[in-house]
Amino acid sequence: MKTISDMQKFSGLVCLGLLGSPIYALNFNLAGLFTRANLIASEEDLYRSFLCQFLLLGVFYLIALRMVFRTSAQSDRKPWTLVVILFFACLYRLLLVPTVPALSTDIYRYIWDGRVQAHGINPYLHPPQSEALIGLRDEAIYPRINRPGSPTIYPAGAQILFHALSRLGVKSTAAFKGAVALFDMASILVLIMILIHLKLPGERVLVYAWHPLVIYELANNGHLDGFILFFVLLALLFLLQKRPAGSISSLALAASLKLYPIIILPALLREKRLRGCILFTLIFLSLYLPYLDAGQGIVGFLPEYFKNPNESFNLGLKDYLLKILPIANHLVITLAFAAALLAAAAVVWRMPKDDISAFTSAYILVSLSLVLASGSLHPWYLIVLIPFLALFPSPAWLYFSFAVSLSYLTYDAEAEWVRHIEYIPLFVLLTLEYVAFARQGQTCFPWRHAE
Repeated sequence: MKTISDMQKFSGLVCLGLLGSPIYALNFNLAGLFTRANLIASEEDLYRSFLCQFLLLGVFYLIALRMVFRTSAQSDRKPWTLVVILFFACLYRLLLVPTVPALSTDIYRYIWDGRVQAHGINPYLHPPQSEALIGLRDEAIYPRINRPGSPTIYPAGAQILFHALSRLGVKSTAAFKGAVALFDMASILVLIMILIHLKLPGERVLVYAWHPLVIYELANNGHLDGFILFFVLLALLFLLQKRPAGSISSLALAASLKLYPIIILPALLREKRLRGCILFTLIFLSLYLPYLDAGQGIVGFLPEYFKNPNESFNLGLKDYLLKILPIANHLVITLAFAAALLAAAAVVWRMPKDDISAFTSAYILVSLSLVLASGSLHPWYLIVLIPFLALFPSPAWLYFSFAVSLSYLTYDAEAEWVRHIEYIPLFVLLTLEYVAFARQGQTCFPWRHAE
């Protein structure tokens, strides 16, 4: 691949960063412009307006990505390109933090759960609609809570985080998103450290730092995944630094915020695997101690989320199988997918692992968890995968990280074509990638330098 000079790359990234800045600054105020250009039917069409600006930013992002991967072997020794990447990554997030969350209402539940605990009430005991919490209702947060008649779905680590932030005065959406953005920028720095440790160019952090999906879902919508990813990346960094206890502990904290990071655990275990599992379990379960008075309610809404087919959203392989196999049902396929994930985890558990194979295994397990998703697959669920694309360049997952945002169109109405556009190219590209690398007898990692 023909390389470009450092000056060309520097100036190109500056131009692309400047082109993206007004889009993030104007944000959903661009709806009027899109309406006059006949790209959307109405300025009230929030999701299509978002997709238009998302597409523009995606074009700039992909051009920047190509510049970074057309680097010379010495480019990672030049700091200025990395400075440009970090500057615009920070700027984009700062522009979105003060805005109203436009695409999701999850943040209101985070703040509510923190408020409940700040008043000395166990968040697993009462749903927001409970008469016991009537004194905590307001006009800013309470009316926007999703599933107000159901108990909280978030695990104990998340509840402790919500409580701590509430005690620190984080009681508005802007303040909460500011906290998410701080952790997000910390994740970028940890990812740079991982890249450098693996002798990969630090500027590959652009894969994550400039991805519009990451920026919107964390800085605009304020999703909890911004905290989760920090602890996941920290666990991977500790693994490289030969600090197994720190690695397992950090992953346990990530899983205590949402359960899905637990799938990475087998990839982090090397020697003394049983001891690592015990440490993980002890940390995870100890966080539930403050909430034991909830009794059986301590699991919250989680069991209903997994077993209720009405909770399914934007699933690919599962929905296709339900249509192809009439005798199958939601529960059977859910159990089959869980068994497949456990089998993959068991294979990884038994493998001898060095640094590269551990990262490869973690990437594969995260990918499988998304392909075999059995509950829902909202756009922000892709955030945990995107840092791996800096290590494992994948056209399939890069495509899906953009296509998944089309699922917002199905929030208001059924649109079967959206699923086909998302998943059929993903499955085809994943198959082609597997065949290509299997034929070469190697994995795509590490691509230490794109020559």
